[in-house]
Amino acid sequence: MTRIITLEGTFNTRDIGGILNKEGKCICYNRMIRSDALNKITIQDVEYLKHLGLKTIVDFRGKQEVIKAPDIKIEGVKEINLSPNAEVANLASGNIVDDQQKIDALIKISSTQEGRLQLKARSDEMSEQMRELVNSSYANKQYTSFINLLTDENNPPLLHHCKGGKDRTGFATIITLFILDVSLEKVKEEYMLTKECMASRNEKRMNEYRQYTNDPFVLEYLSGLMQTKEVYFDAAIDEMIKLAGSIPNYLEKYLDVTLEKKEKIKQIFLSK
Repeated sequence: MTRIITLEGTFNTRDIGGILNKEGKCICYNRMIRSDALNKITIQDVEYLKHLGLKTIVDFRGKQEVIKAPDIKIEGVKEINLSPNAEVANLASGNIVDDQQKIDALIKISSTQEGRLQLKARSDEMSEQMRELVNSSYANKQYTSFINLLTDENNPPLLHHCKGGKDRTGFATIITLFILDVSLEKVKEEYMLTKECMASRNEKRMNEYRQYTNDPFVLEYLSGLMQTKEVYFDAAIDEMIKLAGSIPNYLEKYLDVTLEKKEKIKQIFLSK
């Protein structure tokens, strides 16, 4: 099963090894790690990741996110940025430095009945964000580049992350597991593990938000963005099927997952 990795400077890091695919083959440990951002990792964390033999870090954050909170450098590790331009995901995983400006804007919206209705209507925004990760041509190109990295045996162990490790990173993990022929049920189970990993962090963030406002509409909206919900996963799957008729067809038509690429990735990431 997926192994949670406890680092001092992250809250949502785990090795996706241990998952069995539909053929009964196991994903190898120490091949792929998913995480939140590495801007707060400690010297001990760096040593742990170096001990794992980490070779590649893929950062799905946008340019401004990286500038505000650059990853701590790990000597000898290749860094690649593949931002899919996911603005809602960026907002969902904000930090306290940006809180005042963000909350002031939301309070202004919430000050009118029309604005409160707007916030209510936006409560499903993350589902739409997941759909955009599936259907955006720009996001498709970035995730295709990610998949191509997986075909090179010189890249693992590979760690991929965004800001909170939930949505952009979650989608990268979803498509990887489907390429490895993991069942829909197990892919969803792995996605929902983020809810457990982020519970204490989310409560901390809500307490920070409450320092700025007690507006229930604003707090409900912000809480919804941070949650890991089955409906967000379901929205991504629904969009894949809507676009291509099936998940395998989506991987082939939109992410250029050829049979050759798929077999190469399975060779690298599955037990013999």
